[in-house]
Amino acid sequence: MRGGVPFESVVVAPGYENARDVFTGLLHAGQEIGASVAVRRDGAPVLEMHGGWQDGARTRPWTAGTLAMTYSVGKPLAAVAALRAVAEGRVGLDDPVSAWWPEYARQGKRRTTLRHMLSHTAGVPAFSDASIDPLDRGALVADLVGQRPLWEPGTVPAEHALTYGHLIDGALTALGAADIRSSAAELGSRLGADLRFGVDESDLPRVADLEIIDATWAGTQDHELAHRARTIPAGMLDPAVTNSDSVRTASFPAIGLFTNATSLARFYDDLAREDGPLSRMLGSGLLREFTTAQAIGTDRFLDAHAEWGLGLRVDDGEWGMGGIGGSCAWHHPGRGYSFAYVTRGLGTFDRVDALADAVEAAIAAGA
Repeated sequence: MRGGVPFESVVVAPGYENARDVFTGLLHAGQEIGASVAVRRDGAPVLEMHGGWQDGARTRPWTAGTLAMTYSVGKPLAAVAALRAVAEGRVGLDDPVSAWWPEYARQGKRRTTLRHMLSHTAGVPAFSDASIDPLDRGALVADLVGQRPLWEPGTVPAEHALTYGHLIDGALTALGAADIRSSAAELGSRLGADLRFGVDESDLPRVADLEIIDATWAGTQDHELAHRARTIPAGMLDPAVTNSDSVRTASFPAIGLFTNATSLARFYDDLAREDGPLSRMLGSGLLREFTTAQAIGTDRFLDAHAEWGLGLRVDDGEWGMGGIGGSCAWHHPGRGYSFAYVTRGLGTFDRVDALADAVEAAIAAGA
């Protein structure tokens, strides 16, 4: 503990001291209230730290085992569940989903493929019924089945902010394949990582309370699609809802990954390895597809340029995904490192930018 703020550095390799100081500075300045950060290079940890408080009352220090809900950071893990079904020979990426999920063919969706779903081009980026209970999985899937796509599937990228996981789970259930929750848990077991779409009741004491620290945390897009995509079903941007035990133990697989930075850094480090558990699970060909741009252009949800792989962003030579509120993780193949930041303080990405700059400076200096 430094200056009254809990802090622990598990690993700080020589050369990364400035990154440590940036993190502690964020904590002391109140710009961070509880978070973990981890960096791996070539399979080895060079930075692992956590600090701040796990709860809103500031009575429980953040520990190495603390988990937090990370919003869209979990989307690549949702995609892995679908890619496993492809690797097992159950389905092809370009097979029409309606071939095994005939109900989904309704309203002009007959040509939608699994590739369209995974690359955010399925054309159903928002739920339509604001009255749906966010924990009613069947009703949410039925809402997607009954929708007409906003565009011809496969033609327009638009991040499926809240719909992504239910689309994939609906397809996997119809296929008789493992769902996102069980797939992520199994991969986590292989990696020695906490990757939970919904935690067990016994793990509830480990979950951090989300807390808004910046009014702009949910993004600045003010167009109609972005509003619908973020707010239906109601409550998923409200900490009073997301901090409930019912949400923490449920699987809402577009945004409901509970994890920590060490676990995410292990996932991205493994994603870059040809001999890791993920490569053995998917095969080298699918692993390349996962991290190759599938849809490039102006994303209609983000209202900005994006390059989507199969579930993750592949812009600027990096593979990764951020979540509204500030959690983020990626791998930079050119510089050989994986970075992860998990926070309970719902704010901007300024914290990530400051830490990433310090890490890249250390790498550039030969650390």
